Amino acid sequence: MKRKVKYQKRGLLTYSHFHEMFADPVKPLSQDKRVGYLIKIYEGLDALDNMMHPEDHHWQNVADAVNMLTTLVTDMAVMEDPTGVIRDATKTLHGAWKREQSLGYNTLDELEVEALRTAVAEYAAVIETLPERAMVRCHRLTEKRMQEILNGKRREGDLVI
Repeated sequence: MKRKVKYQKRGLLTYSHFHEMFADPVKPLSQDKRVGYLIKIYEGLDALDNMMHPEDHHWQNVADAVNMLTTLVTDMAVMEDPTGVIRDATKTLHGAWKREQSLGYNTLDELEVEALRTAVAEYAAVIETLPERAMVRCHRLTEKRMQEILNGKRREGDLVI
């Protein structure tokens, strides 16, 4: 008799456990990967700064960087956020997204853009130094946390965009 295994179907993750195992434990991500990630994030940040109607992927790219920083601080404890850069960027994204949804156009002011620029600059510095394995693990943990949030398992302080 076969046993049926019940599980909740989840979306595909970008990286698997095997990606993490085979990632370099000492060297950072390759320059091609780092530059590719950062181009997407900076394009998203520029779109949020300059466009009245940025596309969803612009919001997502910037939010991904902020979420990865949050994972590095809270779940992995490989860095700290004593000045509250990540908290400020998270609140900025959440508030700006809500305003855009209600007003129909982007309303970021200069202080909010600066908060996001500071967080993105911190993310850029982190991916230059942390080993590839740590970044792959961070990506996996962030995606799992996002899936938990979408499944209704929110932690204190989680903001949904």
